[in-house]
Amino acid sequence: MDLGKAGTRKDMSALTFIAIAALVLAGLGLNWCARRLIGPQYARRAAARRFAREFAELAAGTELDLAALRGPAHGSAAMAAYAEPTSDVRLLEPRTLSLEDQDYYATSWRNVRGEFAVSPPSALVLATHLTANLLLNRGLLPVDTARPTLLPETWTFASARGYRDALGVCSRTDAEDVPKDELTKALTQFEDFYFEMLTLSP
Repeated sequence: MDLGKAGTRKDMSALTFIAIAALVLAGLGLNWCARRLIGPQYARRAAARRFAREFAELAAGTELDLAALRGPAHGSAAMAAYAEPTSDVRLLEPRTLSLEDQDYYATSWRNVRGEFAVSPPSALVLATHLTANLLLNRGLLPVDTARPTLLPETWTFASARGYRDALGVCSRTDAEDVPKDELTKALTQFEDFYFEMLTLSP
């Protein structure tokens, strides 16, 4: 027997065995990685599809009284937290102001304007308090509200959005020097909302 050839065959057999073992281990590793990394993604997607399907079936078989869910409204204007957004200012129902009150609020705003020429931040604070007083006097906010400067979230008309922006500028004046153009814009936004609330027909 040729011992050299026998040794070579043994070496080749050992190499073949090692190669096969390496392939098996590689396959097992890939399978483990697939289960660990890819499997959970498919499981989450399947769960999400199942939830969406079950939720759709549940919603289709459930009748809701949306009016009851909205809760009691503030007058017929429906200012409850879950009421439809009020995009039209004419839907509000303010109380009538006397001629004396109308004159008082018009004069008071002229004072705000005069204060702005001296100290814009102070004028914005004054505008905030004067506007809150007007809203309370017209019955647009509850008299016992803890935050009369905070408008109902359902007020989505343009001047109400501007008023909220102006409040944000006013709150910044305590901590930073706000540019004059921002202060001027805030005063204009306060004024637009103020006079819309003042002249709104009952």
